[in-house]
Amino acid sequence: MFKIDIDQDTHLELIHPSHAKDIFHLVEKNRELFRTWLDWVDSSTTIEDTKAFINHEMQQYANHKNINCMIFYKNRLVGNVALLGMRKGYGVKRGVLGYWLDSKAHGKGIIQKAVKKMIEIGFEHYALDKISLRCAVQNERSCNVAQKLGFTHEGRFKNEIALHGVVMDVDVYAVLKDENLVKKGVLA
Repeated sequence: MFKIDIDQDTHLELIHPSHAKDIFHLVEKNRELFRTWLDWVDSSTTIEDTKAFINHEMQQYANHKNINCMIFYKNRLVGNVALLGMRKGYGVKRGVLGYWLDSKAHGKGIIQKAVKKMIEIGFEHYALDKISLRCAVQNERSCNVAQKLGFTHEGRFKNEIALHGVVMDVDVYAVLKDENLVKKGVLA
């Protein structure tokens, strides 16, 4: 397991079985909020489901497909940030960002810092060429993360997802390795 410090209050840890209980309780506490935007919430209802997810993510990490990290703020687990589906296709190596955050940790810039660190990891350690982020148009907080970090809005998919009977459009944002990421404020 590794730990990456972001600042004096915030760090990432690679997802690990030791996190299972805390992840499960955090999801339980935020279930209604998370299920608005995340399709996996209703199928993850037991600690065993959480453990199975962790094992899957650890295997994906071992296969260089995903890197899934837990976010800690003041040494308390508050969320998750991941680069998923890392692969090379048509000559471009890419990954997709995913994240969630405890409602009590909103408004502190934690997700923005965690996503920025994951972008650095993706470009520097996994040699990705492109990192994208997809979010429901109605999920203003998530769309704002992409905009604040200087992602390019690449388009909108109409009726792309349906969660609990609600059909939503999805905005797609991306950042390319060869863009001037320092100028855009993505990398320091």
